[in-house]
Amino acid sequence: MERLGTIERRGDAVDLRYERHYPRPIETVWAALTDPARLADWVSPALVEPRAGGRYELFTERARPMTGRILTWEPPHLLEYSWDTGDAPESVVRCELTTEGDGTTLVFLHKGVIAKWIALVLPGWHSLLERLQGLLAGQPKPDAMERWRELQAVYIDHYKLEGVIIDPPPGHCE
Repeated sequence: MERLGTIERRGDAVDLRYERHYPRPIETVWAALTDPARLADWVSPALVEPRAGGRYELFTERARPMTGRILTWEPPHLLEYSWDTGDAPESVVRCELTTEGDGTTLVFLHKGVIAKWIALVLPGWHSLLERLQGLLAGQPKPDAMERWRELQAVYIDHYKLEGVIIDPPPGHCE
């Protein structure tokens, strides 16, 4: 299993951090994060306007999409966008890419996640980053919900999470 994401608590908010290495060129990993066709392969159908201020939207199985605006667009090294699901305060996702050894290192941050949602978001991004790994390796997507539940138990135990939401609200992305 990939290393667990780390958390930094800031009052009622939490910052998540994952670091992954993909044995692919930086341009390939950048495309997986920014090209709607590639995003559909591992996250969901998407709309990306490739510029600072452009829209970054994910059309999951939710009742409404995740809407965001691109805050930083520096291909192929830095992507940062706002994250608004309508059921929690807006947060920020940041993807930092560097060429390293035989491929690309991704530092993935999700900053400002409401603390009570941590048991949903930590395993969610972990499982999605595993799906990205599979996409880049040419492997089929595993069942996301089953893997998410496995990882949720690991994260709850590892970080001793208490008083957090365990089940997605009705209409929330699963």
